[in-house]
Amino acid sequence: MRTELKDNTLYIRDLNGFNLKKSAECGQAFRWKACDFNDAAGETAAYTCVLSGRPIRAAQLGDGLSVHPCKEGEERFFINYFDLERDYAGIEKLIADDRRLSVCLPGASGIRVFNQDPFEALISFIISANNNIKRISGIIDRLCMLAGQEIEFCGSRMFAFPEPASIAALSVKQLQDIGAGYRAPYIIDSAKRIADGYELEKLRGLSLYEARKELLAFKGVGPKVCDCILLFSLGHTDAFPIDVWIDRAMKELFFDSIPPKRSEMQEAVLSIGKYSGIIQQYIFYYARSIQLGKNN
Repeated sequence: MRTELKDNTLYIRDLNGFNLKKSAECGQAFRWKACDFNDAAGETAAYTCVLSGRPIRAAQLGDGLSVHPCKEGEERFFINYFDLERDYAGIEKLIADDRRLSVCLPGASGIRVFNQDPFEALISFIISANNNIKRISGIIDRLCMLAGQEIEFCGSRMFAFPEPASIAALSVKQLQDIGAGYRAPYIIDSAKRIADGYELEKLRGLSLYEARKELLAFKGVGPKVCDCILLFSLGHTDAFPIDVWIDRAMKELFFDSIPPKRSEMQEAVLSIGKYSGIIQQYIFYYARSIQLGKNN
């Protein structure tokens, strides 16, 4: 990996197959918006987003990435967010060498698991429960417009993700009006807990078992939502969210489509190893891309 900061743009090169489009659209984050890209400059995809209050534009440049704006001293934030120092070549080799998982690799190669803001992940994945990606993104966008700080960026209006106290001050009806439905009181309750001083960051240093135990005490956080938060924002690479796509894929890849016992599913997940959560994203991408089991 090589980095260069020029005219408030961070250029990160030699990323060994990093794919911005797959990473931004694989269901792990909901606020990345595709925008026009400059093919004359070598861009093949571009997206905008607000990360921890920063409006940015990220673009694919061959086997690298550009991020704008980036001030001196902010490089580490973006390298960490995009998880660029992890050995994904090694992870993909693990997938390629596993006869059960290798089918997932060709289409999903290049995915990186983003390190998101824990509070944003908490609220976003509570919203994600029993929902689809398009609706989740729409609800989160409306939540940001309702309670987030407005930012002008490249001639467009964008909104930061709201602070915990701002969400905690909303009413159930306000959240229901933007489509949150039955999740509205859960969102408010969780925001109040964080605004009152609960530190999500402490979960980063706990075992997966203990971190799960803590998060499952939040209203509206079930096992799948819990593992999404731990995987996508708190560094637990062995957290393994199971939704309908993963359930179908695991049954096909590990059990010849025969429904397993719960203990057998747990053993299958453990057999994938310490990067099972990251590998889960490859499985998820594979299952969605072929619409696995949808017509069965």
